[in-house]
Amino acid sequence: MVIWRIVMLRKIFSFYLSLYLVTFGLLPAVPANAQSGKVYTIAVLDMTAKGVSQVEAEVLSERLRSHVSQLISSPEYTEMEDKDQYLVVEQTQIDRIFEQFEIQNTGCVSDSCAIEFGKMLQVDRIVLGQIGYIGNTFSVSSRIIDVESGKSIASADRQHKGSIDDIMGTVINEVGDELMGLKKKSRLKWYLIAGVLIAGAGAGAAMMGGDSGEDPVVFLPTPPDRP
Repeated sequence: MVIWRIVMLRKIFSFYLSLYLVTFGLLPAVPANAQSGKVYTIAVLDMTAKGVSQVEAEVLSERLRSHVSQLISSPEYTEMEDKDQYLVVEQTQIDRIFEQFEIQNTGCVSDSCAIEFGKMLQVDRIVLGQIGYIGNTFSVSSRIIDVESGKSIASADRQHKGSIDDIMGTVINEVGDELMGLKKKSRLKWYLIAGVLIAGAGAGAAMMGGDSGEDPVVFLPTPPDRP
């Protein structure tokens, strides 16, 4: 009877240890499939300013462009399955081409405009958007347009009450994450895991004959702080 309890306890411990390692990224759940295929060129246009200065819109646009560039080379993105591969066009290249056509990289909010700009830049996809401010609320919207088909590939919208510093530090990153198909993980996952671990610890204690009347002490991982 004692041997059976030990064997079952080892199985339970092994299961919950594997769950812990998978959750924290220390053990891959499924090997990532290699992604091979077309690499899409993509340009991020300056967002249109509504209620904010054009300088602020340009700075936020550059922040979005930089975040997308960093994101597509990050492990979080490259390990995703069925992802699109991108090559981001630098702002200097965009400005140089627009100078040749004697147009400005501003005011593009329609799909038809995005398609025309995309053809000028000779890119596969283009990102356009708008940053607005009314009352005490900022509004940021952005979407990816496929230049050839004219279809919207992805979109993201955020409203935020606060300072423009919050838009620069957090909201723009969230918009970029959503455009690229990444969602921020919720704390709910950590609470579910905590519940599962508690249940597993309780089951193990019961098998070991916890008749002493003392509750088992369970040490759980602390959920990470949200950025």
